[in-house]
Amino acid sequence: MRLPPQWILIAYLWVCYALNHADRQVVYTLFPALQKEFGYPNAVVGLTGALFLWVYGLCSPVAGVLGDRWSKTRLVVGSLAVWSAITILSGLSPNGTSLLACRGLLGLSESLFIPAAQALMANAHDTRTRSRAIALFASSQMFGVAAGGSLSGYVAEHLHWRASFVILGAVGILFALPLARFFSGIPRHFRTGSDQPVKAAGPSSFLQLLRIPTLLVTNVFIAIATFALFLVYTWLPTFLYDKFHLGMARAGFEASIYPQIGTLCGLLAGGWLADHYSRRIPQARFWILVAAALGASPCIYWIGASTTLEATRIAAMLFGMFAGFVAANQVAASFEVVPPALRASTIGVLNLLGATVSGFAPFLGGVARDTIGVHRLMGFTAVLYAAAGVALLFGVLRFFVRDRALAQPPSA
Repeated sequence: MRLPPQWILIAYLWVCYALNHADRQVVYTLFPALQKEFGYPNAVVGLTGALFLWVYGLCSPVAGVLGDRWSKTRLVVGSLAVWSAITILSGLSPNGTSLLACRGLLGLSESLFIPAAQALMANAHDTRTRSRAIALFASSQMFGVAAGGSLSGYVAEHLHWRASFVILGAVGILFALPLARFFSGIPRHFRTGSDQPVKAAGPSSFLQLLRIPTLLVTNVFIAIATFALFLVYTWLPTFLYDKFHLGMARAGFEASIYPQIGTLCGLLAGGWLADHYSRRIPQARFWILVAAALGASPCIYWIGASTTLEATRIAAMLFGMFAGFVAANQVAASFEVVPPALRASTIGVLNLLGATVSGFAPFLGGVARDTIGVHRLMGFTAVLYAAAGVALLFGVLRFFVRDRALAQPPSA
């Protein structure tokens, strides 16, 4: 039995996003190896993650507008091919400066992918299946982080850290070929969101999105949630390496697998709950985000404060579950209050603040490792996460109904 094209689209994008996260995650497990070869201090090690996110975030508004103006399918294929080539170049870096430059270029090339991909999915899936489709797509993040984290540690210990980059980049370049072939036959409305021509987005459209209060408060919430996520993704392998004296391969496995088990459960549950309840409660996706913030806050504190590896695993799994709730609904919730023609631009708005703020997580983690300790930074982040959830609650109560009505097309 052949899958409908809207679900085949999710399958192809799933593989792309898995490679996307594997390519950005691989460097985090290799921090000890990079410090040994390039003599990186802790702050510069953190900069390898921060630089990627800062470039990614600052390029996202332009990437979003391009996603609404240009061919979404060509942007997805081109982004995949370019970031995969840059991943190979990362493995060939002759010195630490070259590797940092590659991390910046990786942020630029990957920023073009997600606005176009999210818009394609939203065009192909209406509100009855949108959260589940995005949740299934986001589950690839779990696989990519696990593969990039655990396999890179294994390859580094048995071959060389450079081989991890080269292998992942080669896989991405090869996958771009069947992806382009599939895109050549998809329906028109997957590309545009409508069977009729639509007005192209531009800089004024981006400014229009900044005048939607519900989107702005959601953007702030996503920035804090993503900061917490990248603090865990970036520093948990090294945190376990330091605290429990694990090897690189074991630390990479522990830090990659357990949070992703929870994330998979959160994605599936969060996507189903949102699609089910949003038929009767328009704000349902937002209420799931609020619940996720209040649940994730104590979990990230527990990750840093736990005294045993077993307790850390449980905290990491629970944090991953609530992160899955957020991943399944942050984009679908935002699309409730924006015009359909500006979906890719919306992702650009979300990533501008989200990635830029979260870029400080790897950097501050490196600074904290030398000063107050990563565990205390996790405690501060837990408080901030809970406050962001409360702010989102009040913002949605105040602005959602009006913003949702204004976003509806005239025919609706």
